[in-house]
Amino acid sequence: MLPSLAEAGLLLLSFIVPFVAVVIGMPPFLRYLTRSGRVVDDSHKHMPTKVPSPAGPVLFIGALAGEVVAYLAFGSLVPVALAAAAAVAFAVGLADDLFVLGGKTKPLLLILAGIPLVAFTQFQPNIYSPDITFPILGDTNSHFFIYTVLVIAAFPIVANAFNMMDSFNGQISWFTFLTSLAVLIGATMRFLYTSGYSIVRLASALPLVALALGFLIFNRYPSKAFDGDSGSLMFGAMFAGLAVTCGVEVAAMIAIVPAILNSFYTLSSVRGFVERRAMTSRPTFVSDDGMINATTEPHTPTTLVRLILLAGPLSEKELVKNILSLTAVSCLLSAVTSLLTWVF
Repeated sequence: MLPSLAEAGLLLLSFIVPFVAVVIGMPPFLRYLTRSGRVVDDSHKHMPTKVPSPAGPVLFIGALAGEVVAYLAFGSLVPVALAAAAAVAFAVGLADDLFVLGGKTKPLLLILAGIPLVAFTQFQPNIYSPDITFPILGDTNSHFFIYTVLVIAAFPIVANAFNMMDSFNGQISWFTFLTSLAVLIGATMRFLYTSGYSIVRLASALPLVALALGFLIFNRYPSKAFDGDSGSLMFGAMFAGLAVTCGVEVAAMIAIVPAILNSFYTLSSVRGFVERRAMTSRPTFVSDDGMINATTEPHTPTTLVRLILLAGPLSEKELVKNILSLTAVSCLLSAVTSLLTWVF
């Protein structure tokens, strides 16, 4: 069923408001960060430059504005639950930006990001459905307790996966845009081809797409802003929340396969959660010609980036292009998964 003209207008508003909030709010906030001395080295340049960070507060304001519009437009608690999850992840990330949390502290605190979704089911039971739909195979059995445990566990896993994909100019903004678009495509297919699927779930997904696109203007190469952990963890928490509330968990997981692989390689090589500032050996280094190279020292953390660079050094733009090509393929497979799940 296609949305009505009025519903389409409200969906458009759910996209425009957060996008405009980021585009208009970012420049003055970046000037404030610069005046306050809150700048960090863009360390993957031959001549390191200073970049304002964290831009997460503006991104959070945009996320909040978008979800409020979705709530006011359609009256469901789904966007409220997503906004609450984003707020928890943003708070954890901002604390890390300002005070530096330990490598194990962040994942533990991020467990709290999943609590709002569970709590709001007491007021609106259909916040999420306690089953997973697989392509061709269909639905699993509904089991609220087991599914809820998986939901809570998903938030620190996905949020940290997004955080680990935030290393190079434009990487996190492009990655979030592509993967959130894949979720939106899956949710749209489910809305069009299944009955009883609320349009509010599409409205709740649009703000993340808008945030990523708006931030891309400032984060693309050469970056004028870094989001910090407050931004990347919030992006990941919103993505996890959308996968659950939109009921497109399988397609969402396929979309972020590069991030999942990157997390697996990193955590297995360092044997646990380690704050990246505390790593004694970096997986890459910048040579005198400005190219990014893989570190060959023993016990160097293994990352997706390092594996790509083992084939030879690349410029930062080329490296990000390689990562995004992998992400684009994953998102295409995600769209095919959604097609097989909801259309055929």
